[in-house]
Amino acid sequence: MAKFLMTDEHVRRRLFWLLQRLSSYSLWQRKRDAWAQFAEKYEEALKTWPEERTEGFNEKAIIWIYDALRLYDEGLSELAVGNRQVWQTKTGEFFHLSRPIDLVRSFFWASCHERWVHVEPYPEHVIPLDNLRFATEYYGDNLLFPPYDNVCNIFEADYLLDSDRYNGVFHTYSYPVFPKKLPPVPEGTDIIIKTGEPVPCDGIWEPVKIQYNHKLLVIKTDISGFKNQGAYNYFIRGMNAPLQVYEDMLLADGWGYCEVQWRLVWEDTRYCDGFIPDESEYFLHEAQGKRIQCRTGDKCPHSGQWATLAGGHQQFTYVRAGGKMPEAQVFKGGFGPATFTQANWGLLDRDDDGSIFL
Repeated sequence: MAKFLMTDEHVRRRLFWLLQRLSSYSLWQRKRDAWAQFAEKYEEALKTWPEERTEGFNEKAIIWIYDALRLYDEGLSELAVGNRQVWQTKTGEFFHLSRPIDLVRSFFWASCHERWVHVEPYPEHVIPLDNLRFATEYYGDNLLFPPYDNVCNIFEADYLLDSDRYNGVFHTYSYPVFPKKLPPVPEGTDIIIKTGEPVPCDGIWEPVKIQYNHKLLVIKTDISGFKNQGAYNYFIRGMNAPLQVYEDMLLADGWGYCEVQWRLVWEDTRYCDGFIPDESEYFLHEAQGKRIQCRTGDKCPHSGQWATLAGGHQQFTYVRAGGKMPEAQVFKGGFGPATFTQANWGLLDRDDDGSIFL
């Protein structure tokens, strides 16, 4: 029994926001940056740890790690100009991420795995590295890829809204913090496709049953409305519209598959103009207080890593205490001379391990 019903306006707004978040450039940029930090620390461990502390690592893991980083960079350059084919089966850069990332996960300190599944806690000195690896994962980030079995990726809002699903054995995903005021979901469009038909554009789609007005009670005339048939799904252009899942207690498994009509609720045209807006609202879970911030030209109060969304994309810099905060480079989505702009920088990590919040 679903706990989060799509007839509830609050549920609809939250699920819509979550799908926008998962498909955002900023989230995948953060995944990439976390993976780069993991790669750096993993390579550092291989070079500096004594042999007995690295004997559980697979000798090919560092190759897989940097292969994944290459794919992140290639995919982000495409997503930055609005190309969401990065999630397309067989051809997308983010689709190909699954192989090296799964290899790293499956062979990460092999003695604690059984049939490539993590079944025992890692040694104390390995856990920090594994935490860095896990920091690249966001619950639900697999929902953007076309389904393998032609069944929609989400059939109930519970999949993303039920906090219990974020709990794992060795890791717990961070449950997103929603903005206090979520805007209404768009009214929807008149673009409707059926299961099996090609998806004409990227965006968020809703399974619906079309309701008609009738003449003489039996002759369908015009459309009177739409009845929701399940959770929103994110589709990319060119994939085939999938089946929906329905409950039926008369069936052996208690559920089955059915063909449905999908209505385009919102077309995703973000970044097509080469501009990436401020998407910081997607990461309110990090706001444990007001983050220490500085403007370009200010004296840096703490040595460490700083980040900004100025210039049309997320970017990072290292500044030493006492130095001047830099400008941010303007993202153009192509080649040309670099230009810079004033920026607000937020502190991400301090060298002295102090708080990054006021």
